[in-house]
Amino acid sequence: MKAVFYALLLFFAVPLNHSAKAQGNALVKDLHNDWMVFHEGQYVPYGNAHGIVTTVYFKLDAAAFSGMHLKVSSPSRYSIFINGQLSVQSKVPHLLNIDSLASRYGTTLLQLAVHQQPINVDGLKTSVIALKTNPSFGETLTPNYSAFRDFAIIGIMVLLVMIITIIKLNPKLASDYFSISKIFSLREAEDGPSKSRITNSINILFYAYSSLMLGYFLMIVYHFLPHEYPTALYFQPTTFWDAILEWGELSLIVLALFFGKIVMVYGLSYVFGMKEVGSVHFFNWVRLLVGVFGVLTVIVFFYFITRGTREGFYDFLLHAIAWVFAGWMVLIILKLQRQLQHSMFHLFSYICATELIPFLITVKVLYY
Repeated sequence: MKAVFYALLLFFAVPLNHSAKAQGNALVKDLHNDWMVFHEGQYVPYGNAHGIVTTVYFKLDAAAFSGMHLKVSSPSRYSIFINGQLSVQSKVPHLLNIDSLASRYGTTLLQLAVHQQPINVDGLKTSVIALKTNPSFGETLTPNYSAFRDFAIIGIMVLLVMIITIIKLNPKLASDYFSISKIFSLREAEDGPSKSRITNSINILFYAYSSLMLGYFLMIVYHFLPHEYPTALYFQPTTFWDAILEWGELSLIVLALFFGKIVMVYGLSYVFGMKEVGSVHFFNWVRLLVGVFGVLTVIVFFYFITRGTREGFYDFLLHAIAWVFAGWMVLIILKLQRQLQHSMFHLFSYICATELIPFLITVKVLYY
């Protein structure tokens, strides 16, 4: 087991070391305060704009920032116009060599415009940065490594270490949690793991792992979603440590929801007179998260690490959450009806309270 751990550590440490060497960017100036908009025949500061803004303008004196770079990034697709000419259309961060731009356009006074439908004010970043090493003259770059890429590598390492630890501490319980076939099985063993205490240390460790995994999955998906999803705008880190902090915040929110789910399932199962289903219901819910979203997390990690940036793919993954939970409601009804003597209406009322209402709230938060 130790050999596997060290092999994984070496595998991820090599690109991370390369990435760390490629970093060293220093912020010279945030250009947000220089943004202007064209309103009623004149340019006015962005803060004085009214209505929907689709284009922001700013000027850049190349002579004042010789040897530096203009960085533009946004989670939504954007276009950059320089002196009236289209220069970049993208949704990944771009570095533009300022000296190269002055040479290309034959002037040191650059007039830039960034266009979006509409401007993603919380996600669009424009700044002048100094690199540790300068790129070749005249080249427009998309960085090979970024702070968010470092976060993705560190995050998957943390999840791997956690799951290896959990497996070593309790292999049987781990195998039950990761059994995909048991998620869809309508039979529950009488002495199965769902009968174990939900608050023992191993189960709590699983809740923490699941929270970090879901937080990690959402962090990567949110990073590439268009501006139509307002929740994603709250999780748009610009540095490695911002990403770590926001991952922690998002994971804590998910963990709080875990304990809220415990209270809801066990409390309502008691209210509905079905105390025997509480443990089965909650254990299988966690099993679903660990199994299904574990697979989706691996998929999103490898897609991202291979430089996958298709907006539609991340949009599909976000919508997959709703489809998974919708299917789960049908599955848990089939699972629980075999263990109850109550009517289907009684069971359906219980599922509405414990699953349907939280599902509708989740859809509202994720998509609107």
